[in-house]
Amino acid sequence: MQGQTSAVDSNCQRFDSATFERAVKAHENLVNGRSGGARLIGRNIIAQNLRCDRRNLQDCDITGSVLEGTTFIGTNFMRAALFCSDLTRCDFRGARLDRADLRGSTFVGAKLEGAILDEADMRPASLCAADDILGLRWRAGLGFGGVGPSSPDNVEAFAVNFSNCSMRGVRLRNANLKNAIFTNANLDRADLRGARLEGASFRGAILTNVELADLRLPASVLAECILDPSAEALSRADAIRHDLDMAEQWVLSNGERGVPANLDNYDLRVVPNSLQSRQLIGFSARNSVAIGMDFSGSKLPGANFDGADLRGALFKDADLRGASFRGANLMHANFLGADLTALPLRDGRNRDVQFEGACLDGTGVLRELA
Repeated sequence: MQGQTSAVDSNCQRFDSATFERAVKAHENLVNGRSGGARLIGRNIIAQNLRCDRRNLQDCDITGSVLEGTTFIGTNFMRAALFCSDLTRCDFRGARLDRADLRGSTFVGAKLEGAILDEADMRPASLCAADDILGLRWRAGLGFGGVGPSSPDNVEAFAVNFSNCSMRGVRLRNANLKNAIFTNANLDRADLRGARLEGASFRGAILTNVELADLRLPASVLAECILDPSAEALSRADAIRHDLDMAEQWVLSNGERGVPANLDNYDLRVVPNSLQSRQLIGFSARNSVAIGMDFSGSKLPGANFDGADLRGALFKDADLRGASFRGANLMHANFLGADLTALPLRDGRNRDVQFEGACLDGTGVLRELA
């Protein structure tokens, strides 16, 4: 990103609300191509107990800063550098932290429910301070300005609530995650090698493409998680593809050949590239597992997805008029360009899209539709 930088690099500058607001506004001007823009590079700043909700701080650098108690609800921190920062009691609910550098940061008491942490680097690291000549250097015992974490032992996410977070490909190697809550979190491809997981909760978590042996979790805990498709599910892949082909024939032949697809209770992850740009009127996939599935461009008017697990699914430009998602888990599903209007019926009535009881965290779908 081109532009100037905010000159806030001095050791341990304390920011009040007005000073922080000016730095944030200048960064947003830069991101949005407006005049007066300057990238926020605020290493070792102290900005505690402030409000910074729903702002755009992508690509900022606030390495080694103390942000304790500050709220960042819905704020965009994509690719931001928060290396070795004190994020104690910060509120990141619904924030975007994908590909952010969070190594060595402290998350004690932070709120992260519904945040996007895909490919974020959260590995522990030695605490350090910025030095204009030496670069990042160790500051023994004092933390940052005497108010931050004081040793690598404090670099942790102890008892942090990661519920409903998207954490695909996140790097948490050797992190202290004791008593952390990962309820319904998407940990696909997460690196958890060497992490401390005593007392951690994984109810409903997605642990696909993860080396389960490295986690040393009891079978009772894994039983509550979504794991890679079973051998039994994989054996049904050809049958599912056949049913989808028959369903399309039914649509294209105006009902003369084929039958509508009924894939209730199936694990659809075994056919990952078989649901884009399909003609699937009358499609039913109640209580199915369709995590991360791509339905982009498909015609699915009146489809029934009640109770389905559709976390991270793609419905870009899909025809979903009158579809039902009652009780479905749609966390971080993408509905960009999808048609969610009412479906006209032959008797003159209209059938609205149904989201009653569905989890819509991170979808951008207005709750009024539910």
